[in-house]
Amino acid sequence: MRGDWRVRIAAGLTLMLALSALLELRQWRKAAAANADIAELLGGHDIAPERLAAASPQVLLARAVYFVRHERYGDALELLNLLETRGDGAFRADVYYNQGNLQLAQALDRVEKSEMDQARVFAELAKEAYRRALSLAPGHWDAKYNLEVAMRLMPEMDRVSPADDEAPAAESKRLWTGLPGLPRGLP
Repeated sequence: MRGDWRVRIAAGLTLMLALSALLELRQWRKAAAANADIAELLGGHDIAPERLAAASPQVLLARAVYFVRHERYGDALELLNLLETRGDGAFRADVYYNQGNLQLAQALDRVEKSEMDQARVFAELAKEAYRRALSLAPGHWDAKYNLEVAMRLMPEMDRVSPADDEAPAAESKRLWTGLPGLPRGLP
């Protein structure tokens, strides 16, 4: 009778280990498939729509980056907006960072075309996205850097509005730093 009890415990433990191994294998296969999809997207090829139905948020984020690289900004923004509520804080920070990059790229494009009003709108959207990323991940260096780039591209205009009692020469000096332009180099 004692031996029967030990056999049952051993069989139960063996069954639990086998189930655990199967679950690990399933997770490993999902991760391998996600990595293959991400590699395909980063290689410049879109993935099949049937694979998107079960795609992880990381694959969808890679697809948004794919859209940006192929200048499909509307599709990228739609996908990034969908991903805002998925994943943990670090993942959402990456989503906001990529939203900021998308908006900043469009702002730079508008500056090059001398469309300053539209550039200002995109720059403000980029700043907001970078601020959201930094609120979720304060150590996100890339978001900090790109926020600085966006700030240099289009500084807040209320900071540079001259006071009524300042001389015109001081006004022109102060406004000079507020002119939009393309930032170069590190801050």
